[in-house]
Parts: sequence; structure tokens; C-alpha cells
Amino acid sequence: CDSDPPMLFDIRADPQERRNLADDPAHADLAVDFAAEVAERWDTREVWRRVLASQRRRRDVQAAMQIGETTSWDYSPERDPAQEYVRSHMDWDGAAGRNRFPPIQGSMTSRSGEPT
Repeated sequence: CDSDPPMLFDIRADPQERRNLADDPAHADLAVDFAAEVAERWDTREVWRRVLASQRRRRDVQAAMQIGETTSWDYSPERDPAQEYVRSHMDWDGAAGRNRFPPIQGSMTSRSGEPT
């Protein structure tokens, strides 16, 4: 943002970015070069306009989401945990076929126990 003060840090000597070198006379040329490069690369007024427009859209979406009933977009297939694991009363071949994707034809059973 053009209204923010310039910042320049020596990451090797100051990895926490605690000492701003932008106003240090020893780094004045580098700070001027970086400022010129920023002005050349980006139209900061246009960036600012787009940021504000994006924020307005997100506020509108958030406000709209507060109205009405929430619809979950998560897919949750119906599962019967009792049929997902091999237990002492189950045949391993049947369990393996049910848990395989794509399932082996004839290995799937309905909740009533009938093959599908």
C-alpha cells in the first residue's frame, strides 16, 4: 500500500525482520531501486481497487450464507460398520469382496443379507 512506510530487511543478519533498513543511509540506493522496481511491476492503485472489490464480494457471500438453511456439500455414503471389518462370524472372502473397489460382482450383500 502506498501509504505504508517502506521496508527493507537483511534476512541473513536479521531473520526476524526487526531492523528496518529503508531509512538507513547505507542502504538508501537499494531502497530507491526496490521502490522503482515495485512502481514498474505493479499498479498499486489497481491492486488496491481489486483487493477492496474482493473483500466486498467475500462479505456479500458470507452475509448470504447466514440466510436460510445450511446445505452440507460433503458426501457421506451410508455405511454399516458391522460389515466393514472381518469378524469371527464372517468369511474373509466375502469381506474382501465387499470392501474392494470396484466391488467383485456378487460379493455385495444388502442389509437383509441377500447378495447384490
